[in-house]
Amino acid sequence: MVSRLEPLAQHHSVVLRGHMLRFRTSSLGLTILLVSSGLSCFALQADTPDHISIRNQIVAAYQASIEALNRGDADAAMQIDTDDWTSVVVGQGTRTKQEMSPFIRRDIASMKSPPEWKVVWLPDYEHNGTTTGIQLYNLIVEGRAATVLYLVGSTHEETIGAQMHRVWTGSHVRDSWTQTAAGWKRRKHEKLTINERLIDGRPTK
Repeated sequence: MVSRLEPLAQHHSVVLRGHMLRFRTSSLGLTILLVSSGLSCFALQADTPDHISIRNQIVAAYQASIEALNRGDADAAMQIDTDDWTSVVVGQGTRTKQEMSPFIRRDIASMKSPPEWKVVWLPDYEHNGTTTGIQLYNLIVEGRAATVLYLVGSTHEETIGAQMHRVWTGSHVRDSWTQTAAGWKRRKHEKLTINERLIDGRPTK
């Protein structure tokens, strides 16, 4: 759950010290070179068993964090993130986990999600519609790294121009994940928009 947001790009640079090595332009030889040197990093094809498994693990991690917040367990809620996790909100500076954790512990009683909130995988929201809660719509997996795009907000019905529409208000978010010995963990949280509004899954003009 890529939509209108650009996919995560990875750049690799290699500095060869000493003599320059020459290789024949054989495609097989080039492939062996890339794989053996660890430079190749291909995105995992969507909807394969491995991709679906990773997606389910990440959805479960979001859900577990929400449930921990709802019961007032700050430590369990923050287990979703790595120790070097950072958060960036559009128009604001970067905050670290160490900076944010005291505020989460202090304010956790006011951080409960509404009962109707849920975490779902529902891509192509312009056609499939929006939900209330966290709606993952894109997942890119490259090796031990993953990028998730999702909507976080609420959807309600509203009469506009004598017709009933589904109106969503919230934020677009991009989260970066990494695979650790303890499973998939979120390493970076980027809130790309604030108080955005979609009508029937489409931006308002």
